[in-house]
Parts: sequence; structure tokens; C-alpha cells
Amino acid sequence: MFQRTPRLLIVIVAVLFFVTGTYFAIRLARGYRPSLASRALQGTGLLAANSVPRGASVFLNDKLTTATDDTLNLPPGQYRVKIAQDGYIPWEKTLVLEAELVAQTNARLFPSVPDLKPLTFSGALNLTPSPDGQKIAFAVGNATTNDKNGLYVLDLFDRPFGFNSEPRQISRPHPDFDFTVARLTWSPDSSQILVSVNLNQPDERNILLSVSSLNDIATLKDATARLPVTLSEWHELLDKKDHERLVLLPEFMQKVATESARAVYWSPDEDKLMYTAVETLTIPENLIPPVPASSTQVQRRNLEKDNIYIYDLEEDKNFWLAAAPATDTPGVKDSSLETLSHRYSPIHFQPVQWFPDSRHYILVQEGKIVIGEYDGTNQDTVYAGPFSDDFAYPWPNGSRLIILASLNGGSNQPPNLYSINLK
Repeated sequence: MFQRTPRLLIVIVAVLFFVTGTYFAIRLARGYRPSLASRALQGTGLLAANSVPRGASVFLNDKLTTATDDTLNLPPGQYRVKIAQDGYIPWEKTLVLEAELVAQTNARLFPSVPDLKPLTFSGALNLTPSPDGQKIAFAVGNATTNDKNGLYVLDLFDRPFGFNSEPRQISRPHPDFDFTVARLTWSPDSSQILVSVNLNQPDERNILLSVSSLNDIATLKDATARLPVTLSEWHELLDKKDHERLVLLPEFMQKVATESARAVYWSPDEDKLMYTAVETLTIPENLIPPVPASSTQVQRRNLEKDNIYIYDLEEDKNFWLAAAPATDTPGVKDSSLETLSHRYSPIHFQPVQWFPDSRHYILVQEGKIVIGEYDGTNQDTVYAGPFSDDFAYPWPNGSRLIILASLNGGSNQPPNLYSINLK
């Protein structure tokens, strides 16, 4: 009897110690820390300070605190967070930390000094990116020999040891097709290019070129007679894909995207929607249940006509980006081709397009190229210099930006493609 009591006491103490230890471990893991003032565990917020590139300095309220990548336990509240590294544009944002929740910086730092490398040497005209974002078609009309002129495709992928991808010629010159002024329209699967000349004229001609090989135009059939059927099939493919994505949106935003907006573009990860409002309206609050640790940046749910916005369907947040330019009115017969190109990319008719990571956008504005976060913050000028036709396009992995520019002074040579390093 007397021998069992100490053993029972030891078991009880061990169980209490285990339960108490487990409780404290769980509370600590959720961000609770001992407070001398209250003599109890106090809830803290977690700041996951991460960046690309890693190892940047982290300033909280202007005080150097740590380096990325690190997680900090901080009292709930508002913090001015700055992440900086030599040679890069600093990242800054005001974040609100809540007890037991994790706020992430996800800071992408862009180089402060542009590093340009040429991608073409004989000029690049009539540029047309592919729907999958993996290729750019362009015409060459000023090569040293005529056989080197024609239509080319630049594959946007990285070769080993940092070598640039060489453009591939897919068609040599042909007297009936001037590639420098022809309309180039990609197929939805990015495997073909429709070349159209003399649109709306009696001598209109259309041909379909494969982008995987060198085409002999003399052996190809004219595609004009079947063009309406081909374009209808292409639009149907895009309609089907759009429908599959639209059902993911809250019902109200489905109506916005289909009835109250134009220039609708999904982010690469399909979690966000870029669109231009065509009427003034208000997006109701709480279209979906609130998400813990969602963005605390200022949003705009009161839409104004002809303004570009981004809607985050995971967090039910809507952010203003920029005013949209005036819309163009394509020709009647050309409208299907024009609409098709616009559905692929906004590059030729509005100044804003998606960056490949789905967290940033590219804005061409007043002779400079800006990359900003989807919530309207950290608008960084990554290039301010000469470039032609407002052409700026991202490498698929986000490591580079492609521009069209004439950097040879007053030469009469056509502009060439250059890459700007973003790493």
C-alpha cells in the first residue's frame, strides 16, 4: 500500500508533465511566447521573411533585424518591412501581423542596373508572341543574303552554360508574302502560324506554317477558303478553356468577367484575373469565406470604367493597376483575327501584362518598363532607356525580360531583340 503511493504519484506527475509540456509545445509552435508583463504566454504573429535572391537584409520599422530566409515571432500589429540587397531595387511593404497567423513577404528583388544581351543581329520586325508564352515569331528583311530573310521563331528556353537560344527560320522569303507587314496569328496550341496578306482585298491570301520545321511555301495550299472554319475552331477551343476557368470564380465575378469587363486575362497559375472594367459597379464584400492571413493591402472594390484591375480569387481581393488605353476598332473582316490575337495576349493593345510568377505584372509606361506586384505595391522600374514599339515580354521562367530596341545610334538598321537579366 505504502509502496504503491509513490509510484502512483510519479505516474501522475509524469502524465501532468507530459500534458503540460505538450500544451506549451503546441502554443509555442503557434507563435505564443512568454510575457514578463503578463506572466503568461502571449500570442505573437509570425513573419516569414523570404526573398529571391536569398540572404537579403530585413528591416522592420527602419531597423535591421535579420536576413532572409528567416521566420520571426513578433507582437501583433503593423510593421513597415523593407528587404534590401546591394545591386537590387529594395522591396517595401506595410504588413499587419495577427496572433497565431503567418505573414509572408515573398519578396522578388530586381536588379537595379540593367544587363542587356542581344538575341538577334539582323533585325526583328512584326513580333508576335505565342499563346503558350514559349516562343516569339518575327520577320527578318535586312539580312546579308536574301535566303536569310523570312520568318523566324525564337524559342524562349535557357541553354546550358548561359548560351542564348538561336532563332529558327521557318520560312524563306516568298514574292507573295511580305512577312514584315503580314498579319501573323498563332494557333491556340502554338504549333502553327497563320500568315495573312492583303486582308479584305480580292487578292487576299492565307497560309498555315508549322513552327517546328522549315516550310516551303510553294508546296502549301492556300488556306483562305477554309479560313472561317479554322478561326471558328480556334475560338471554340478558347471558349471551352475560358468556361472551365470561369466556373472557379464566385458567381458575381463570373458576371463581371463576362458582362462588365473586357481584356480578361488569367494569371499563369489561374488564381488571379486581370480585367478592364467597362462600367462602374461595386464588388460586394465576402464573396467567399475569409482566408486567414490574407493580404492587408488596400484594395478597390468600387470599379471605374476603363480601369485595369486584378482580382485574387483565393483571397477575394480586388486591386487597381492602371487606366486602360482607348480601345481599337478592327475592320469587319479582320475582326476575328484581331480578336483572336487579343485573347492570347494584351501586349499589342494595352500596357499591362502578366509576369510568369503570377504575383507580378509588367507595365510599359512613358518610355520605361515597370514590374509591380499584383496588389499594386512595389512598382519597380527595371528599364528606362530606348526601346521600340513598346515591346516588352517576359522569359517564361521570369529570369529575363525581352525588349525590342535600336541601340546603334542613328543607324538605319532595324531594331533587334535584347534580353534584360532579372536575376
